[in-house]
Amino acid sequence: MNPKPELIGLGRVGCVMRHGEIAVKTANKWPVPDNASEYTTILHEQTNRTNEEALIHEGRIYEHLQSVEGVLKPHHISDTEIRMPYIGHRSLDRYMSANKAIIGDEQRLAWFQNAADIISRVHGQRVIVADIATRNFLVNKDLSLQLCDFSESVIIPEDRALDEFVSEDFLSVKFDIARFGSMMYEIVSGSRYEFYVNPDIDMDLDDDESKIYKEWPTSKRFPDTSNVFLGDIIRKCWLRDGFRSMKDVEASLDWRHYPIIFLGENLWAFSR
Repeated sequence: MNPKPELIGLGRVGCVMRHGEIAVKTANKWPVPDNASEYTTILHEQTNRTNEEALIHEGRIYEHLQSVEGVLKPHHISDTEIRMPYIGHRSLDRYMSANKAIIGDEQRLAWFQNAADIISRVHGQRVIVADIATRNFLVNKDLSLQLCDFSESVIIPEDRALDEFVSEDFLSVKFDIARFGSMMYEIVSGSRYEFYVNPDIDMDLDDDESKIYKEWPTSKRFPDTSNVFLGDIIRKCWLRDGFRSMKDVEASLDWRHYPIIFLGENLWAFSR
């Protein structure tokens, strides 16, 4: 008897249903309400079409990254669905929420190293990830990570320099680095801070956890990271003149920079 499908993910573009050991992502298709106006009907149709196009785009990104270690490998990709292996621990945010009491800085550092390596490999294939967040890293049985969800990702044209390219939506390698810093900050502090830069807006929008700035923010806009684990690295991810590549971030996260002091059985601490 086939198990009943289970909704395990719902985003702006699509939803993910579990079918046994398979996870299937499809585009969100919102039904047009009864007696809807012409405007509402057109809006729903446009939204559904945009979601379908985003799923097709994501499938192409997966195909482009099929040889990259640490990127989730779909079983099958079509214009209507992406069939993927189901990962039992599910997303990193869910895993951390369920295991707060047993996750220490040693494990956090291991995740940061793993995630930075994966993103660096993705950049090596000329892809900007864009949506870097704990919800888009899946946790394997050995607690290593796999990156998924590329609906907002961008392939950098071959004739453009990686460190200079900015997409029409203002995405860049530096943007990915800043988002990685925000993911680190959320993991170590429990608080969210992320920002986008959009030169087209008239004024900064900074009333929410997710900020939109007209220009790249200065350090005065950042949360205080002086008393959080790896705070200096997080800050350099955010700073415009900080890390310029994920390779630089990787190097800063090398465990040899953070001597581990053994304090007793199953108890570890990092010297700062």
